[in-house]
Amino acid sequence: MVITVSREAESGAEEIARLAAEREGLQVADRAILERIAQQEGAPVAHLSLFDETAPGTVEALIVEWRTSISQAVYLRRLVHILLLLEREDNMLVMGRGAAFVLTDPGTLHVRMVAPMPCRIALVMQRQGVSRTVAERVLLRSDAERAKFVRQAFGGDIESPAHYDLVVNTAELSAEAAAEIISLAAERKSERRIAAATPDDFLSRMSRLRRRPRMPRVSEMTWERCQRRPLRPFAQ
Repeated sequence: MVITVSREAESGAEEIARLAAEREGLQVADRAILERIAQQEGAPVAHLSLFDETAPGTVEALIVEWRTSISQAVYLRRLVHILLLLEREDNMLVMGRGAAFVLTDPGTLHVRMVAPMPCRIALVMQRQGVSRTVAERVLLRSDAERAKFVRQAFGGDIESPAHYDLVVNTAELSAEAAAEIISLAAERKSERRIAAATPDDFLSRMSRLRRRPRMPRVSEMTWERCQRRPLRPFAQ
């Protein structure tokens, strides 16, 4: 079973994801992804964090490349490779990093967690002791950076519900209830899982990833079914 989690900042996604992972016996892949890339490239995590779910400016990116010989393109290649390997392990919950736009196995569940801005602002004000204006600015910047990262790296719209199997408003549910819903959806969808069994299958999926249309994100099985389905006009 594999679950990807996309989230708005301060939506409570981390706690819910942890609970869902515990229910299903999954490992949570979050910062460990960045640490794995840094280890493979022999670069400091602090330097690579500039590319992690953000889209740095040209000057910043050049400084990191000068210091580490690693460009954003290298980071993204490593990221995609690691995400595909994690999906093959079949026991992962992947936090962020555009995973929903990379992993296309029909059995992988893609979740988006959101919460109303006033709820998130109140949480930041409480945790960080800042004003409402500052809290809102922090949230808008964080959401914008993640959206820009997904748009530049994968050509997708992180806020579009069409990219996800399940969108959870965390303000309307307890963490336990949200985790239960995600767990149930993952169990149902994992029945369709088609794991890459051989290196040839793995390389084939990477090739299909490059050929598939970027919008909207759909699994290979859904994409093929949509191709066969006759077009019907919307009801008037």
